[in-house]
Amino acid sequence: MTRYRRRYSRNRRSGMIQDTVEVANKLPWWGAAFLGVVFFSLFYWVLPAWMHSKMDELQGNMFRPLVEAIFIRRTHWVQWTGIAIGTVCAFFAIRNYFAIRQLDRREQQNIGWLARLLARFLD
Repeated sequence: MTRYRRRYSRNRRSGMIQDTVEVANKLPWWGAAFLGVVFFSLFYWVLPAWMHSKMDELQGNMFRPLVEAIFIRRTHWVQWTGIAIGTVCAFFAIRNYFAIRQLDRREQQNIGWLARLLARFLD
């Protein structure tokens, strides 16, 4: 039995992606696919729509331009995270369908790095 050890990353998005890699590595193929669909939908569509609705509530507020600039950047980050997590889960859904052995920690780190790179290109 392995113990969970907390790793401090430079930013939260990388930590979320690495945690998703660890979880998707342990799930069956259908679990990884379901996790990917849920998280991609949440981060790519639901959270940005919620952020835009909150921004629309600020009509006539003098701080709207400031909040709008911040929300546009955050919307981009949230969608990028959704693409990266969806890519990770799609990889593990396909991989876990054909393979039984789980990846070790170094291979998981490589998959997380590759998912962040692909998300950068797909964004």
